[in-house]
Order: sequence, then structure tokens, then C-alpha cells
Amino acid sequence: MLYRGTFHRAALSFTLISAFAATAFSQTPPPEVDKALRTRVNDFFQCHVDGNFRKAYEMVAEDTKDYYFAVMKIRLKSFQLTSVKYSDDFKKATVDLNTDQEIRRPEFPGTIVPVPMTTKWKIEEGKWVWYRDAADAHVTPMGESEISKIMPGDKIAPQDLSKIVTPEQLQRMATNILHQAGVDKQEVTLATDKPSSAVVTFHNGQAGTVKVMIAGGKTLAGFTSALDKTDVGPNEDAVLKLTYDPQAGATPPSKATLRLVVEPFDQIFDVAIKFAASAANR
Repeated sequence: MLYRGTFHRAALSFTLISAFAATAFSQTPPPEVDKALRTRVNDFFQCHVDGNFRKAYEMVAEDTKDYYFAVMKIRLKSFQLTSVKYSDDFKKATVDLNTDQEIRRPEFPGTIVPVPMTTKWKIEEGKWVWYRDAADAHVTPMGESEISKIMPGDKIAPQDLSKIVTPEQLQRMATNILHQAGVDKQEVTLATDKPSSAVVTFHNGQAGTVKVMIAGGKTLAGFTSALDKTDVGPNEDAVLKLTYDPQAGATPPSKATLRLVVEPFDQIFDVAIKFAASAANR
């Protein structure tokens, strides 16, 4: 009886391991399929770097061509494919990318910000094409497009819109909307004689999701900054961690400014960073 029980347990274990192995194997795409998708994605987004939207149009699904033709296109500075998730027996895929885009504001010329992006792909007539999923109709290859998804603040009843009749009222409304987002501190101090760190919390008080990004700037030796998330939902926080590790032989800086950019409003939050000996911080 002991032998039979052991045999059955071994057989069951073998069955479970085999099933797990088969499942794991089924999640691995055929190399030629994966290569074809990655090549297609790279070609598509390279068109958005080059500004060749006519060529990109040829890589759009038939049921999405009219939409792509009408939607606003944004030229990218660069892009990098970060992950691929397959579905529907490797006939569909969700592709995540990191892109760099330039802020189109005259007061910040040449400022580049990172923008993460999620795109949908499927095989059509033997080729991978970008498409818009009806369930995610607000998502475009350039990001969010549906007003209800990106506009902040409380909803306004139609009958109340008629009460907003002067430029001053519109300005007050815009100011109230923008004030629903902010950082918990505008200045931090880091030590110049030992490794140190500081945390700044961005809060999104808007009714929709926003993107918060660190604007490009001068690189300081030993200094790093990182956000724990870039997509921040309604009433959620994003934590910005700042660290400084003094470099041997390097003259420590006295001050710096880190800039957070909030999209889709091009809202700017500056965080002043002071550097001082640790005794001065106590």
C-alpha cells in the first residue's frame, strides 16, 4: 500500500509538472513570429521619429485606418520597445514602449520628456498591424485621446455651462483645475559629505489620469532622480526619490532645480535642491 501510494503521488507530480511545462511552453512565441512583430513595431515607430506618417499608415489595421488618418500625430525623438505580451494563439500582442517627446511650449524650448506607451497589434493578411481596440477606444499610438479620460476636475452639468460667460470665470475655473495637482514640498536639501536622499510626493487631485515626468536637464555626478510611477490615477500619488552620493575629488554643487512636467496640461512643478554639509542639515 505504501508503494502504491508513492507511485500514485509520483505519477500525479509528473502530470502536474508536464502540464506546467506545456503551459509555459505555450507562452513562448515562435522565434519567427516574435521577430516579425518586433521588426514591424520598430518600423512603425521609426516612421514617427522620421515624420513619415504615410508609410506608417500602411502598417495600420484596415478597421483603424480612418481613425489613424484623422488623429493627431506626434513626432518622437526616440523610442525603445520594453515588453511584449501575446494572446489569441500569438495572433495578437500588446507592446509597451518608452518614448522621448519634446514639450511644445516656447518657454521650455528643446525640453525632452519620457512618455511610456502601450500599443495593440494583430496579424492581418499575414502581417502585424497596429490597431485600436474598441474596449480601449481612447488609446492612440500617441497616448490618451478621450476627453473624459484626460480632462480633470468635477463634471459640470450642462445647465451650469451657461453660467460661465466671462473670461474671468473661465480663468478661475482653469486655475481651480490646475490647483488640484501639486507636490508636497518645493525644496529639499541633500548632504555633500555623505550619501543622502530625499522624497517629494506628487498628488493628482484630478478626476482623470495624468502623466508626470522628469524633464531633461544637466547631469550632476552622483545625483539621481526617479519616479515610482509615471501614470498617476485620480487621487493617487507618485513618489519622486532624489539621491546624492558625493564623488571623490569632485566639487559638490551648491544648488540645482529639478522640473516635473504633468501632461496633458503641460503643467510644471519645480523642486529646488540645495546641497550642504550634513551638520548644516541637523
